Formats: sequence, C-alpha cells, structure tokens
Amino acid sequence: MNVNNSHLMHYPLFRTDDVNLPNHWQTADDRVMGGVSVAQMGPPDQADILGVCLRGQVSLENRGGFIQIKWPVTRSDLNEIAKHTGIYVRAWGNGESYNIHLRTRSLWLPWQSYRQTFVASQQPQYHYFSFDEFAPYKTSLQFRPQALKKIAIVAIGRAFSANVCVGEMGFYAQ
Repeated sequence: MNVNNSHLMHYPLFRTDDVNLPNHWQTADDRVMGGVSVAQMGPPDQADILGVCLRGQVSLENRGGFIQIKWPVTRSDLNEIAKHTGIYVRAWGNGESYNIHLRTRSLWLPWQSYRQTFVASQQPQYHYFSFDEFAPYKTSLQFRPQALKKIAIVAIGRAFSANVCVGEMGFYAQ
C-alpha cells in the first residue's frame, strides 16, 4: 500500500536507531521439513545503513521453498494493536518479491498464515500493510490482530537468491 506516511501514527516494534527497542529477530528455513534452503541473518552490506538482513538461497528441492526472518509479538505489543490499522516495514533489497506473513495464536499448522507481498527495491522504502488486506493461507479463520503471534519476512515459492533488509517495523494507524 502506498501512502503518505507523514500523517500516520507509528508504534515501532523494531527500529535500528532506537537502542531501547530489543532485537528479537530469528531465522527459519525449510530444512525443518526436509528442504535444503538455507537462511542467514546479518547486518546490511552498507556500513552507513543499520538493519537486519535475510540472505540465502531458496531451493525447491525436497519439497522445500522458503527462508525467513521472524519477529515474535509480545503481550505488551498487543496492548497497542487495537489502536492501529496495519503493519509497516522499511525495507530494501535486491529487487525481488518477498512476503510478509502473520501468524496468530489460532493457527496450529506451520504452513498456515496471513500474507501480503512486496518488492524490496534497492533503496530503503516504507511499505504499509493494512490488517484488512492480509490474505488467509491454508486457513478459513479470519485474521484477528489481537491474536497476532509472529511477523515474518519471507522469501518463498521459487528458487532464487534472497537478499532483503529491514531497518524499521511496527504498527501504524491513519
């Protein structure tokens, strides 16, 4: 969603210029299910830009096809979510398409999520994802923001070299 972010209210979950915000990013890949894709997490290549990057090879071998970095949402974060209409991410990368996946406490199977797609251009750019526009994947349950458990940036569904970085992420309201 392209919006003018100057009038939006932001609640950051992760921001590289705020040392008071914890960094809870974790990696995951399809090797837990027999695939061969390998996720790596690290800092951006540019020394003057702060963030966390997902890099690696996505392979479709052995029924695989994803790598991700994921952020666990805390109970205190959920206290804020009712005041917001979506999630924002300041991201950049190699020009490929990536997904943002949301998991809730109501989803039990690892492949279930609510999804949107974005392109990680070479320059940092804000992306806004309205809660109302997340598409359910492999579930018939409607998305309930108050049940949010994890937010993930995912390279998925095709064989390619992934390189996507996040410098800021949080909730927003218009």
